[in-house]
Amino acid sequence: MDALLNEYYTWKVANHLISNRQFELIQADRNNKEIWLKGILNKKTTIIRLYSKGFDWSNHLKRDIAFVIERVRKIQKMLKGKEIQIYNLYFAQYQPVDDWSSLKKNILLKDRKSILTKTFYLYEENRNSDVTALFNEFEMEPPLLQDFQNEEELERELAYFKQEIIGRHQQQKREVTSIFNYGKPFFTYILMAINILIYFWMESKGDTTNMLHLIEWGAKFNPYIMDGEWWRIVTSMFLHIGTLHIMMNMFALYYLGVLVEKMYGNVKFLFIYFLSGIAGGLTSFAFNQTVAAGASGAIFGMFGALLFFGIQNRKIFLQTMGGNLLFVILLNIVLGFSIPNIDMGAHLGGLLGGFIASSIVQMPKKKAISTRIIGTLVYLFLIAGLVAYGIERNTEHLDPEAQHLLAFIHLENDQYNEAVTALTNAINNSEQKKEQYYFDRSVAFYFLKQWENARDDLIEVVTLNNRNADAHYNLALIYMELSEFEKAREHAQKAAELIPNNQQFQNLVNHPSLNR
Repeated sequence: MDALLNEYYTWKVANHLISNRQFELIQADRNNKEIWLKGILNKKTTIIRLYSKGFDWSNHLKRDIAFVIERVRKIQKMLKGKEIQIYNLYFAQYQPVDDWSSLKKNILLKDRKSILTKTFYLYEENRNSDVTALFNEFEMEPPLLQDFQNEEELERELAYFKQEIIGRHQQQKREVTSIFNYGKPFFTYILMAINILIYFWMESKGDTTNMLHLIEWGAKFNPYIMDGEWWRIVTSMFLHIGTLHIMMNMFALYYLGVLVEKMYGNVKFLFIYFLSGIAGGLTSFAFNQTVAAGASGAIFGMFGALLFFGIQNRKIFLQTMGGNLLFVILLNIVLGFSIPNIDMGAHLGGLLGGFIASSIVQMPKKKAISTRIIGTLVYLFLIAGLVAYGIERNTEHLDPEAQHLLAFIHLENDQYNEAVTALTNAINNSEQKKEQYYFDRSVAFYFLKQWENARDDLIEVVTLNNRNADAHYNLALIYMELSEFEKAREHAQKAAELIPNNQQFQNLVNHPSLNR
């Protein structure tokens, strides 16, 4: 009966801690009569190990204390905080027969973290007083540890506490499992297949790293969006720039998409994915005027969905993915601002969009109508704000590189007046003079037969870079059109001097009109 009574005390104290301080059951071993709990006391991660077994000799007790410390030391990486405190509680009928007073002292171990171990040996003579002192340290009312005269009643009470603790623990495990297995991934695989197929289709038609090719296939290009092609916000989500880009994005989509689709279900996942991608695309439109493509905005929306889950289920979030997820998000943000050519607007916009979209759809079995309404209004306000700001910014400040690229497209399509307009915008909005802008505008002026304008631009080019052979050659052609043959001969000779093996340059030098 004494052994049964100590086991009862062990389970009752454990139940008291779980019920009143929200300690979490780590392990409950029915055979060894051992219970491990984890919680927070005095803002420190606390492990409480309860053991319904006594020791006859102090050296046996010492070995068991060492076992407890070693076990916590091995799992310390999984525990939050820099300090861990262990309460090692023994429930026994009698104390060790030899002197064990040295084992009552607190043990401080400095490892990766500071581990402080406190041992309480609760035997019959001191049990009630020590339990009271212990719970005073916990700042809690102690449980009532009554004696039993009837063994059947004791067994009944013990069975009740075991069922209460283990049943609650199993129910919590089922709830966690159900959260992460609500739906079966389907759309994640469909989206991956679509992205991969489009990538290989694009590759078969041209180079996916070529900006003109990307624009032709529907990449985000602000000048075209400003002309009304808003569908590019969506189509750009399915285009990728090179093999590494598609591989990294599909790898991320596989791991994050499968998880989010399992948690939120198929339809809600698809809703989050597209709302995140649209928010990311519009953020890129508002803050980044270069050509952009990729599923990154939608993928970062998966991070946003997991963060929303973390706010609603903080305990489960921290126990499962919390620390790692926050680290990955922070790492991506730091790398995004450190590495050039990464569209951080799409990433951050997608992250925020995914969080808001998740508040709209909510986790399965949760209604939260007011949160959904607020989330919808916030998302609409966000989209409207990004569109308005993007239009204003793209109207007032034209990106020189985007205008240059637009001009190149116009030149390819023999739209010379439009090319002149775009290149003029590039020149006027550039912080410093760039010879390529002037050179390309001179080409447009040449085909428009505006010889003086073409001449002035080429003079600007050779002023910036007197070793530009093509500029000297074109300038010679312009001077020929203007019947200024002496200047034409001067620039033709300069071009041939810079690149002697260019037959076209040599032919111009030998042109009859330049050798009269």
